[in-house]
Amino acid sequence: MANAIESAILFQVENNTFLLDIPYSIALAQGETAPCKQSEPPTAESSSRTQTNKSQRKQLLSCSPAKEPFPSTEPKKPSARAKVLESSPIAERRFHSELILPLVKDSLEIIRAGVEHGRWCLTRAVPCEEVHEYRVPGHTPSRKRRKENDSTSLQPGPDGHVITLDEPPVILSSAAPNIFESLSELKVAKNPSSETAIIQIGTSYETMGEYLVPPGSSFILCELPILKGSDYYAAHEIPIPGLSQRFNLILMDPPWPNRSVRRSGHYTINRYSEMDILTEGMREILQTHSYRREDITQELAETQSGSQIQSQQSIAAIWITNAEKSRKAAYHAMSSAGFNVCEEWVWVKTTLSGQPISALDGLWRKPYEILVIGKQRTDSRISASSSSQTDDLTIVSEAVATRRVIAAVPDLHSRKPNLKSIFEKVFFSNESSRESYTALEVFARNLTAGWWACGNEALKFNARECWVNDTTGN
Repeated sequence: MANAIESAILFQVENNTFLLDIPYSIALAQGETAPCKQSEPPTAESSSRTQTNKSQRKQLLSCSPAKEPFPSTEPKKPSARAKVLESSPIAERRFHSELILPLVKDSLEIIRAGVEHGRWCLTRAVPCEEVHEYRVPGHTPSRKRRKENDSTSLQPGPDGHVITLDEPPVILSSAAPNIFESLSELKVAKNPSSETAIIQIGTSYETMGEYLVPPGSSFILCELPILKGSDYYAAHEIPIPGLSQRFNLILMDPPWPNRSVRRSGHYTINRYSEMDILTEGMREILQTHSYRREDITQELAETQSGSQIQSQQSIAAIWITNAEKSRKAAYHAMSSAGFNVCEEWVWVKTTLSGQPISALDGLWRKPYEILVIGKQRTDSRISASSSSQTDDLTIVSEAVATRRVIAAVPDLHSRKPNLKSIFEKVFFSNESSRESYTALEVFARNLTAGWWACGNEALKFNARECWVNDTTGN
């Protein structure tokens, strides 16, 4: 088992199979120093404070790890199961049964053989009254928005202001709290320091809430145009207002349609009729904020080795559901933006003892989510994942060169594992690329040291009330 103080990866076999602790992965991603171009060089004084901060590490509040699998929701009668199977596309059934299921089974067996203590996650900090979502301090949605949004969503102010590229970002200081009357004052903000900055909402006399901004991180707090309907999206020339730079890594966790969530009315969700808008929006984000093929070709011609991601190359990563429509949308968005789908990472959700949280071959609920990964094409040759081929998902999925499995005990709803450390192991493994690559997380729910984040929930899990002093000894 890896030293948990240094890594949230509890077990791994090469770079293909991982056991990851979710809360600790987010905690470590808050960083003590920022491995990116934006950060200022540390001084002797800041280095001294960093050493002090290491002894005061914070732990992210979580829910208790599941000890038993979830109750089954599967059809009980053979006739009912057969009916569900008939309604599922054959290609989708083959994808899960022939490509994903055997890989997941083998990977879980490998991890079981390697985890001696039997626990598949670290000790968690759980509130006395366990919650599944946190309300963010200093934010009170309007009555209308409450019906549409999660109460923890961070919406910009009611003035309807649209961020433009002409507006300078707010530069945060790590020397003292940065005080703002409301979150609406924060459209675009940067922490260029190698230390954590604190945002205080309220006044010097009364604090409504605080947020911890990791070293070298930046954020855009807004609802993206692609979530506001076709007319609003068409009226905006840039997919992320206030952002113009390009990135080596673009990670997205889109708000895919979900029947049960849509019935609850708890979240703002894109319906299937709006899937084309979401797909187009993801394509625009990738095209606008990734490096162009001509940039990559020129740099590869100037370098002696193409084995590592170079400074002008980009990779894209999109979380999908287990529905065929979301996988097709991710494939198409990447392909039409000039990316070849090259990898798929499978996050397998397990109990504390390593059992899948639901049946691996379940029809209604599968115990995993998939991260689709693509690399920017370096030539004009047509690949299996080109836009002309993405209608046939079988061709694309069978052409995926690499699949990796990441097992992790799930935490709060909507909280994904932070995969920064695994991205760096796989794509930015040498010291030069690890220190210089740039990254953007779209639809983010927390900040990551050295990365950009955007979305209306980008500060969600960076609220101070989500963190406590680490007394677990992990």
